[in-house]
Amino acid sequence: MTMDKKIIYEYDRRNRELFTQQIEENSGCIVNWAFFSKNDSKFQFPQGTNSLYIDISSLFHSEDRADMIIPLLETLFNATSDGAEIHYIVESQYAKTLSDYLYYRVEGIQSLEEKIGIELDEINNIVDINNDKFNTIMSHFSDQLFGNQIFKDRFKEELIKYRFFNRIGCQPIFSVLICGASGIGKTEVARILHRELSPNEPVIKINFGNYSTQDALNSLIGSPRGYIGSSKGELTDKLQHSKSKVILIDEFEKAGKPVYNFFLQMLEDGRFTDSLGREYNLNKYIIIFTSNMSKENVGQYIPPELRSRFSCKFSFGLLSKDEKEAYIEYKLKQYSEQIMNSYENICESDLENVVSIDVSKYQNIRDINNEIMRQLAQSLYDKIVNNSEGS
Repeated sequence: MTMDKKIIYEYDRRNRELFTQQIEENSGCIVNWAFFSKNDSKFQFPQGTNSLYIDISSLFHSEDRADMIIPLLETLFNATSDGAEIHYIVESQYAKTLSDYLYYRVEGIQSLEEKIGIELDEINNIVDINNDKFNTIMSHFSDQLFGNQIFKDRFKEELIKYRFFNRIGCQPIFSVLICGASGIGKTEVARILHRELSPNEPVIKINFGNYSTQDALNSLIGSPRGYIGSSKGELTDKLQHSKSKVILIDEFEKAGKPVYNFFLQMLEDGRFTDSLGREYNLNKYIIIFTSNMSKENVGQYIPPELRSRFSCKFSFGLLSKDEKEAYIEYKLKQYSEQIMNSYENICESDLENVVSIDVSKYQNIRDINNEIMRQLAQSLYDKIVNNSEGS
């Protein structure tokens, strides 16, 4: 007897609230797989229910043996309900595993969001935006990143090439290694791109300075089941909770060989599998790797086969006097707008000539920023206190 094949609808867990509301408004109901896993597979639902969506995602949260999962899935696929059409839904990272397990019962994988007509968010990756938006982002990027003009020019050129090759399926990830002294704008590259593409999403940042070298890979993608002290990985957790397509990897020189090998494969394939066997597709992602090492020392830390995987490599230099003064002017304007929007008792005249910095004393723009904040707080202290007491 030929078994009935099913369409599986994959979903992005970050859209859960949106599609739940949409399904309920259309007289539908979402139930967990356990509700349908009993032998008695006929159930009664509230009158008027016309569609049931069985979520089988949690089957893959803690179970990793096909011989345990397949019988449950077979039972679910045979479930019936009087008067309501049954659909099967799963989080996108489990869709391929499900299809592999029950290839003979799965007709195809489709998007749940598209099926029920959810209007997805604006495009948040550098590949699919149109040329006008790309040029606007690059203009903002150049305005907000101070110094290193050669880098900014070449960075745009490399992104143009990446957009072309990604669209023909040849380059899944755009990766950049940026070296140089601390506090000169390396991490700002990722932060600016994130703000331009996904301003309302959490930043995806991994700092290897916070990891122990021995356990770095487990901290990144999770430790295997049964491993003492096992836990989920920081990268996988942040990917699941942010739609940003920009990843910042900071202090990369502290990662160690297992992590280097992990990124070697990931940059080649554009995807990776975590410790629980879940696959993550990083197509159209930008990954910014930063390091405080000098360009002369790159070879001491990062193996040549990994260096060759980076889309481009740059070494940042210190800002000139004019560039530091331009940065101060930019930050003062930014802080002034934010302060006046937040404090009604502070006006533009209160912010004039309250900051004076001798840029020759500073090489690090992070230190310049701290000095700007210190002088602003000192000059506005009385108004800040009065505003706080009156609120």
